[in-house]
Amino acid sequence: MLFVIYLILLVGGMVLVGLSFASPILPGLVFVAGVLSISAAVAVPITAGVFEQRK
Repeated sequence: MLFVIYLILLVGGMVLVGLSFASPILPGLVFVAGVLSISAAVAVPITAGVFEQRK
């Protein structure tokens, strides 16, 4: 389940970053949303690992 969330965030973020270059409306906002999504995708396994070690 965690891998699916990671994959959706990562691929979705890459799509958003790519679409930001072709977006005529608020390309900066779309780019920032893509970067934040990629950052969240990287943070998910790290956070899950920390919670797993605490158990």
